[in-house]
Amino acid sequence: MKYLIIVLSVILCMGCIMTSTSTVESYPTVSKQIRVAVLDFENKTKYGARSLADSAAEILVSEMSQSGAFIIVERKKLDAILQEMELQLSDLTEGDRTSEVGKLLNCEYLLSGVVSNFGLKTEGHDVLLAKQKTQTAQAEVDIKVMSVETAEIVFSGYGRGVATKKISSAFGMGGTGGYDETLAGECLRAAISDAVRRQIEFFRSRQ
Repeated sequence: MKYLIIVLSVILCMGCIMTSTSTVESYPTVSKQIRVAVLDFENKTKYGARSLADSAAEILVSEMSQSGAFIIVERKKLDAILQEMELQLSDLTEGDRTSEVGKLLNCEYLLSGVVSNFGLKTEGHDVLLAKQKTQTAQAEVDIKVMSVETAEIVFSGYGRGVATKKISSAFGMGGTGGYDETLAGECLRAAISDAVRRQIEFFRSRQ
């Protein structure tokens, strides 16, 4: 009878998918918005190649814009100026013409980032005729902020994020347990949100 109750309970819950992620930060306020141009992200992990770096850059711009603490220079404008000056993004981080580009963009800082760590893990166990899998994604990003006036790194920080998803099934019914690509996005957004919060706190302390 005890086992029957367990099985019936599992059947009632089969196919139930629960997702939990690390909370996206609520951002502190600043007295004056900061004008920033966001450069490319670099992916130093073995996962996702260029697509992960592109996603990280898009999420970063989105989170910084939503925070209300920044004025983001349009990437098209940055690309146009670099093309006109026959420069690459890598040239800006070397500092030789950073000030010149910064003045043309009317921005105070240049921001670059790296996806330094990303991992996926799946764990599972069986209870009678029921199966449960837990997928976990972890990410870590590093960002650097350069002053266009001095070409010096004024801020270097990181952000970490975790996203998990539990999938239950019974009698072959319910969740299939295949990897959900949205898990990577949720994890990456949480990590970037953490980094943006740290960045805002830094600028807030300077105002």
